[in-house]
Parts: sequence; C-alpha cells; structure tokens
Amino acid sequence: MQKLKIYCTFILFNLLIVPSITAQQYLQSYQFQGHYTISQVETILTNFGVPTGLIVPEFEVDVYKIIYNTRNAQDTGNTIASGAIAVPSGITCPLPIAVYAHGTTSKRYDVPSYGSSELNIGIIMASMHGYVVDMPDYLGLGDSPGFHPYVHAKSEASASRDMIRASRELADSVNYNLNGQIVLAGYSQGGHAAMATFRELELNHPTEFTVTAAAPMSGPYDVSGVQAVSLTADAPYSTPGYLPYIILGYQEAYGNLYNSLSEVLKSPYDTLIPQYFDGTNSIGYINNQVPDTPKHMLDSAFLVDLLNNPNNPGRLALQDNDLYDWIPTAPLHMLGCNGDEQVTFLNAVVTYDTMTTLGASNVAKTDFGNFSHSGCVQFSLISGINFFNQYRDLLGGMQVSSTVIDASSGNNDGSINIAASNGTGAYSYDWQNGLSGQTTSTVSGLAPGTYQVRVSDNRGCYTYEDVTVSMATGVKEITPQDIFKLYPNPAQDVVFLKLEQAFEQNYTISLRDLMGKTIHQVSDYNNSIVRYDVSELPKGVYVVEVTAKNKRYVQKLVVN
Repeated sequence: MQKLKIYCTFILFNLLIVPSITAQQYLQSYQFQGHYTISQVETILTNFGVPTGLIVPEFEVDVYKIIYNTRNAQDTGNTIASGAIAVPSGITCPLPIAVYAHGTTSKRYDVPSYGSSELNIGIIMASMHGYVVDMPDYLGLGDSPGFHPYVHAKSEASASRDMIRASRELADSVNYNLNGQIVLAGYSQGGHAAMATFRELELNHPTEFTVTAAAPMSGPYDVSGVQAVSLTADAPYSTPGYLPYIILGYQEAYGNLYNSLSEVLKSPYDTLIPQYFDGTNSIGYINNQVPDTPKHMLDSAFLVDLLNNPNNPGRLALQDNDLYDWIPTAPLHMLGCNGDEQVTFLNAVVTYDTMTTLGASNVAKTDFGNFSHSGCVQFSLISGINFFNQYRDLLGGMQVSSTVIDASSGNNDGSINIAASNGTGAYSYDWQNGLSGQTTSTVSGLAPGTYQVRVSDNRGCYTYEDVTVSMATGVKEITPQDIFKLYPNPAQDVVFLKLEQAFEQNYTISLRDLMGKTIHQVSDYNNSIVRYDVSELPKGVYVVEVTAKNKRYVQKLVVN
C-alpha cells in the first residue's frame, strides 16, 4: 500500500547498456545499472536504521534492469514489464531466487528498476544472504504500458512469475548460477503481490516452480472483507487515496466497473481523480487532495449498491482479489502489526484461520505489536529474512562433518576437527566468537561449550556449523544451565540472566542471533543478575553466551 519510507541513499554509477536480447522467450533486454561494494552496502544498512556492525554484508552486488515479456491484466495477450535484479557478485555457488514485491506507488517511475528506495531492500538481501533478488515493477509502472491495475492479484502474480523466468534467462548472459529455490516476500501491496504469486506458482505451475518459503508482510489478503471495511467505513482513514486507486485499477483490469467515472465518484472527484493519478503524483500528495473519509468520494447510489448487491461489479472485483481461501504447501509466515493504521492485521488473522480450517499445516502469523504501517517495516523485513534463512541452501552440494574430543575435568583439552567434502577447490574455515581469527580445520585447547565455524569453498558456497564440546565420559558434565539461568524463557519484554555459580573473575555476556551476529555484549561484568530488554527484538531464537575462566556456556533464548 503506501510507499515505504526507507531513506536509503541510492548509488548509481557506471551505467552500461547491453543490446536487446530477442532470442530469449521472456527476457527482452537488460541494462547493468551499478555495482555496490561492501562499504556501500554498509551505508545502505546504516540509512535503513541498522546499527553499525550488527549485520555484516557477505557479498558485493551487481544491479540490472530488465525488460521482459509477460501477460496483460486480462490475460488475453502479451505485454512487457520492467524490473530490477540484484545479484551477489564474486560467487559462483548456485544461489536461491528471492522475489521482493514493492509497496504502493502512484508515480510511474518510483519503482525498483528506476532506483526507488525499495531497491535497497533487494541489495541488502543479495549482499547479506546470497539471494538473486527479483523486484518486479508490476504492470502499468516503470516501462510497462497502460494504467497500473492496483492490488490486482492475477497481474501481480503473472508479472512476478514471468520475471522469475526472465531472471533464469539472464543468468546465462551475466553468469550466475541458480539452485532452484524460490522465496517470496513483499510489504503492503507487495504483501498482497507475494501471496498472489505464491498461490499462482503452487496451484498453477507446481512442476515448473518449487516455492521454498513465503513471507508476505502487512498485505491486504482479505480485500473484499476486513480491508474493504476500512475503506468504506464512515470514519477517517489514513490513506484515502487507496480507494480511487483501486477503482481505477480494477477498471483497467476488468473494464466493467463503470461506463463513466461519474457513475462511481461524485463531483468534483470524477474529474479530479484521473488528473491526480497521471503517474506523476505521489500517493501522499493524493491523500492530501481527497476527503479523509474515503466513502465521501463515492456516488451515493454506487455505494449503496456496492454494499448491498452481491453482483455489483466492484464487489465482485474485490472478491476476485481475495487470497486467503486456499491451502499452501510450502511454509508460509505472515508478518505484521496490530497497530497498522493502513492494512489491518485482521487480514493475516482471517487468512491464518481460513487456511488452517481448510487443513493447511505449514502456516504461521506474527504480530509485532502496536506499531504503525511504516513502523512495522523493519521488524517484518528482518524476521522475514531470518525465516527464509532457515531453508536457504548455499552449500552447493558441499557436505560438512565434525569429530569432537571432549574436555576432561578441569582442563581445556577438548578439540574439534571439521571435514568438508563435495565442494570445489580448497576449503576455508573461519571460526567465530571466542575462536575468532583461527582458520584451520582443527582447533584444540577447548573447554566445554558450543563453538561455531563458517566453512566455505572456492565457489563461495558456505555454511555455519555449531559444534559442542562436552565433558569427557565418566565425569559429571557441567551444563550451561548449571552456570546460569534465563527467565522467563520464552520471553516477550524482559529476560533475566542469573548466575548459578560465583566466579573469581569478571565474565562476559553476549547475545547473538542464529547467524552468529552479536546484538549486545558486555565485558568485565561482575553482577550476579543481568537484565535484558528484548521488547524491540524481532521474534525468533537467539543465543546467550557466558564466558568466564576461558570457558563458554551457551543457552538458547526464545523471544515471542
């Protein structure tokens, strides 16, 4: 719905135009738009509000604009669409595709292929997590002709589907490899588009595409129900421009909502609205030109018929774009906030309840609380990416095993040997946390605890492995729970860490995510109880570590 206010610097340089490619079935042409170094990605993360050092980019990124063939909104013929693709550079490992669908824009060129702010989300996903990120502009935006069929499920899905096909063809031209995985995400209108694409791929193309996971965010999946109530209620609405956008968009898609706009919109809006939606005005500008209560724009007779006539063309169009009444196979996680003033979280509730009633078993929803539509963005995006990373495969067939020698009582004499196989070339070993700087396949002199290593090969394929060194058999093993307690666990707002043993020296406590990134660390601590405020952390699983006397003790913390 409303364009995401992500104030990120768009860095565009070294424009290279590549001649049109006509031999492909979907890809018509592509342009190289820019290369992003690690430093430039870090700048984007900072502008996005991510604290410095919290997330470390893995890859540099190349961005391409593509023009590709797709179907028109009526699915009666072919047309073209545009989009942007962010590709991790310097890696030949087979990569997954992530489709990121953008939010509402009423400006034709405020889209990823023209450097909109949401392009940065694709750059972040490519750099941090190794996805080839497809970002469709949709029909009627960017270089696609006609008016944009706003919140129209069929064309959102076909534009995304055919962009995946085009990006597969682009791989042959710019030399990246794909592993067949597809994840789907999007925020606001993009949440609706992600769900529409999910349904399209699973129900209509199950042999061509295998969706790995989907994380639509703050999307209006129940367009004709809970979302329509917000737009037709006798009360102010934060973004009233959505209503005329839907009317114009559905007229573009179905052609039967009216013969004259005056049949739907009262004067003067029947003449003003087409001027506002000429492709040059932002949705924010349009919101300021129309009544705060959207229904006040509607012709009274049309409104009565819309609310009471089950065969009203507008009502039927809304119902045709509902996305909640089907059974997904791949994992689905809907993310949003109950404080969202634009897209009510009831959309996710209705969808979850309907799908599970129908028999779906792989559906989840997360409510991040009383945050606004724009305030919910960061929580949703970070959690959605973490959700995808549970299923992401960057191994490229590589296999990793470990051999552990446990530590004897009172000694730091444990060891770990890592063995990698089925990769390409030499393997690299990058030990994390307390073993940072060690790069051999074998590490020794270890106390009981859990250790993490990043194993990679010459293609850039990699994985993180957690390996536990225990106390040798025959001696009572000291568990992390013997050293410290976490309560409550799971936690929502606050969690306390209480030491169960007294240490003769100060100790260090660390809170990390499952990718090993440090969220908070305190050194030389000497209090027996530590208080963590976790109220603003994305829901998920974290690792809490206590280091004392050169020994590490690790427990998992669940935030929900």
